[in-house]
Amino acid sequence: MKKTLTLLSLALSLTGFSQYREFAELAPATLEEEPLTPSFDYFLEELSVFQWEWDNHECHVDSIDLSLSEDTIHLNWVDRRHGSFQLPMNGQLRSKFGWRGSRYHYGVDLKLSTGDTIYAAFDGKIRYAQYNRGGYGNLVVIRHYNGVETYYAHLSKFLVDTNQYVRSGQAIGLGGSTGRSTGPHLHFEVRYLGNAINPEEVINFETGELISKEMDITSDVFSYKKEMRARRYHRVRSGETLSALARRYHTSVSSICRLNGISRNSIIRIGQNLRVR
Repeated sequence: MKKTLTLLSLALSLTGFSQYREFAELAPATLEEEPLTPSFDYFLEELSVFQWEWDNHECHVDSIDLSLSEDTIHLNWVDRRHGSFQLPMNGQLRSKFGWRGSRYHYGVDLKLSTGDTIYAAFDGKIRYAQYNRGGYGNLVVIRHYNGVETYYAHLSKFLVDTNQYVRSGQAIGLGGSTGRSTGPHLHFEVRYLGNAINPEEVINFETGELISKEMDITSDVFSYKKEMRARRYHRVRSGETLSALARRYHTSVSSICRLNGISRNSIIRIGQNLRVR
């Protein structure tokens, strides 16, 4: 409960933060600009972004389920002080955000050759840069000034380290095929408070440009989570049949077959993951 309240407080803080459309630089004392509003300390706000749930060893931070939220969070992807965006790499979009059978794909895959340079999408700070055994392989996670994090997976080499500040367009690694990968590609994710956002709602991968400089985050952005809660899967054990599974989950054999693209005469295997709802 304490973590949930902390994250809710952070979300509200970042909401107000992003609406100002002005952010402090890494070294704000060097700026020669008009005085900032005394009631709002931009530098302290930026420091808080790089402090909450700052973990160099866990790729995912604790999150609240924003699909259940009734609030609207306004995010600026770029602003006057952090105004740059760089496509992580100019590669063909090979796989989209969404379901892959019984597994959800939380990002997009971009085709590349091993050794291709990968770039930071926005200004930020490296929170995670190490081999991940959950399937990402060599993974870099960057937290940005609006609280969003971007993920760059399956790298062959790291060019940055944790707690390092980076600029948009700075090289952070070389592409590869480490982890759970069938060939060289970049797996790229966008997450806010741990909740994955479809990168194609942020970036036009054909033109290499942002779709918009800002975005309103509502529960609709995370509607896929509602579908995930409605779905149910069963891992087949020895001796189980389609009719037995239908009785167990109060459904029909024909429904299970339709959900899995199989026929009544299909042989189900031990360890096979079948959708039953």
